[in-house]
Amino acid sequence: MMKKTLIYILFLGLPLTGSQHIIAQESSYQQKINLLDKENKAISFDADLKLSDAENALDKKLFQFRKEFLTETENQKIPLYNSSFNQLKPLIESSKLFNIIQSMPKGGLLHTHSGGITDAKWIIATVRKYKEGYVYVQKDNDQYIFGQIAFFGKDNVPAGFVSIDEKLSSDPGFEKQLQELLLLKRDQLCSYTDYWIEFEKRFKRTGSLLSYRPFFKAYYQKGFQDLIKDNVQHAEIRFIFDQLYDFEHGKYPLNTSITDLQDILKEIHKTAPQFTLKLIYSSFKFLDPKGVDKQLEAAFQLKKEFPDMISGFDLVADEAAGNSIYSFRESWMKLDGLSKKYGVGMPLFLHAGESNSVFNKNVLDLTLLNNKRIGHGLNLIYFPKTLELIKKQNKLVEVSPISNQILGYVSDMRNHPARVLLSNGVQCSINSDDPGVYGYEGLSYDFWVAFVYWELDVKALKKLVYNSINYSSLNEKEKKEAILYLDKQWKDFVQKMNQKLN
Repeated sequence: MMKKTLIYILFLGLPLTGSQHIIAQESSYQQKINLLDKENKAISFDADLKLSDAENALDKKLFQFRKEFLTETENQKIPLYNSSFNQLKPLIESSKLFNIIQSMPKGGLLHTHSGGITDAKWIIATVRKYKEGYVYVQKDNDQYIFGQIAFFGKDNVPAGFVSIDEKLSSDPGFEKQLQELLLLKRDQLCSYTDYWIEFEKRFKRTGSLLSYRPFFKAYYQKGFQDLIKDNVQHAEIRFIFDQLYDFEHGKYPLNTSITDLQDILKEIHKTAPQFTLKLIYSSFKFLDPKGVDKQLEAAFQLKKEFPDMISGFDLVADEAAGNSIYSFRESWMKLDGLSKKYGVGMPLFLHAGESNSVFNKNVLDLTLLNNKRIGHGLNLIYFPKTLELIKKQNKLVEVSPISNQILGYVSDMRNHPARVLLSNGVQCSINSDDPGVYGYEGLSYDFWVAFVYWELDVKALKKLVYNSINYSSLNEKEKKEAILYLDKQWKDFVQKMNQKLN
């Protein structure tokens, strides 16, 4: 009997031992998964940030709002991931999340361009107020294109131009047509358009307007007010310098742009004393090295005169059509000599990697140059060693999600390269690039896109916002003041949102 009992116990004990072994294996497996998850999070760009209890509470609310939004679009069979920004814009504006993000302090806008800040409707209405405002209404030729707007003295109006006010008065439907000509939309993600050709046409239609001094002042006054309304406290503009003029005095010195902007800031500061501005002197990639040398010399001259306004230098234009950063290597080697000559530094803020191609290697140069921030950096993910160096050198990538989609680099926003950069610890900021050309104002739309499509949380949003000040061109004193202001704004935002959403 004892023998049978021992056999029975041994028999029953074997499954028990096996079960215990399986449980131990599962526990070990779970521990390894948890460790991997923890290690991945430790690499992320926002790993150094700890949220307060109030921020965690808001995070749960925003997570739920996004979940409800995605469920609702799914139930309504809205193709959220196969639709363009222009198709989804009304849906974005009607969402609870958009109202919340509009209220969120954005910090700084580090990547925008002088010709793309203010909306098309305002441009048309403002040009119309000047008797010198004209629009080209004939077919495109080598010099002008249909819908091109410009200012002329009454005795110097080229053939094909008519008074914009008279044209709009006699043909009310033309205003909507002209608005469409000034905007770049990607209505269908699958349709073919040469977006850079169309993009450059938009700038050609309005390109000469900013040289007219009265319009210049009104334009930036409006642009800054739009940013402030969207809770942006700092802006850095890729600025194309040109001599301003009016019909009474003729041309003004090149530095008049800066002194006029300083005057506009004084006016802005009466109601928004926190708003700050820096200019990145910008020229074009299609110039030859001698042309870039001349532009660098001009940039240094202006920075010496206005060291608190000019922050650095950039080259813009379609990377697929322009010269590579490497082709200007001799110009970059002259920077130290120019710094000694003028007594000021000139950091670079170069556009690089605005491309889907591995053959575009502009991002490689940036690790060798005094390049503080990277404009776009979409193809940086194809160069892992360079990505590692960019991270090690603590350089920031200026990401412009909506611009990247409209110009054809990204279709489904879930697949935006910035998600790879962020998860690998590359610091980024959110930007709008040329919102006036894309049909919107401010930064809220780009933050909404990033939050919804990239599955961000409040910690990521906060890090992106603070990056825009910490990696800005503000000097140490200005940066300290900007952070103090942002701290208060952020704390107020979290508190008010939690109260409102309870």
